[in-house]
Amino acid sequence: MASKIVVEIEVDTAQLARRVRKDLADVYGVDSELAMIAAGGIRKTSKYQIRVTENAEILARQTGLIDTKNRPVRGLPASLVSGSRADAEAVWRGAILAHGSLTDPGRSATLEITAPGNEAAMALVGIARRLDVIAKVREARGVYRVVVREGDAIVEILKHVGAHGVVLKYEELRVRREVRGKQNRLANFDNANLMRSAQAAVAAGLRVKRAMEILGDDIPDHLRLAGELRLNNRDASLDDLGRLAVPPLTKDAIAGRIRRLLALADKVAAERGIPGTEIELPD
Repeated sequence: MASKIVVEIEVDTAQLARRVRKDLADVYGVDSELAMIAAGGIRKTSKYQIRVTENAEILARQTGLIDTKNRPVRGLPASLVSGSRADAEAVWRGAILAHGSLTDPGRSATLEITAPGNEAAMALVGIARRLDVIAKVREARGVYRVVVREGDAIVEILKHVGAHGVVLKYEELRVRREVRGKQNRLANFDNANLMRSAQAAVAAGLRVKRAMEILGDDIPDHLRLAGELRLNNRDASLDDLGRLAVPPLTKDAIAGRIRRLLALADKVAAERGIPGTEIELPD
């Protein structure tokens, strides 16, 4: 009797399980069953298993799990590895949702994907390179992980996969850490004004960065200049920024341009229904 192919997908959360079932139905037209696997033994947390039995062979072939001779495909399908930029973003989006983890920003900031094998891990590294992000494979005890280090690279890949809410939270945590670091360095001076200035400079830099991301190329030259001055001189006072401008500007003039840049970005963000430039800082 010929063996029957069954497709099983295991995820960590009920929300993700529901999304997978919906996508299977909407995109591939297949029904699936959902079961919860309770924690126990070496399994520390509950898992959710989506199981497809009817038309599973067709699904496996459509998704690149098997080839035309029903042989398992090791790694990722060639059509995805050499696909478009949108395909590359979709691959990483799926990998992060299925087996991704993100550590708090800091010196050891890491975005990590647990891969099913070395072939899949190497394919993810190559696909990340097409998105201008450097990723590396790490192997320990037979488990292959794809690792993205450095805060800017992590933010870049998160933007590519459309995780804008996560990016804002991540950037906010980075600001908090930077502010605390500045506060610690200034503690010996016992100067509240310096503390507030440090917070304001960090927050302003982050808001300007977000504003320029929102506006892209649609920024008036004089506002772009003010924004670039702030980004390139995050610890500088407004007086210092004014002196760095060509021609030099007053403190009020540079502050006004930065305010108009932020206001313009927030207006555009509101029209598009995306997060604006507001950043919460610790007290």
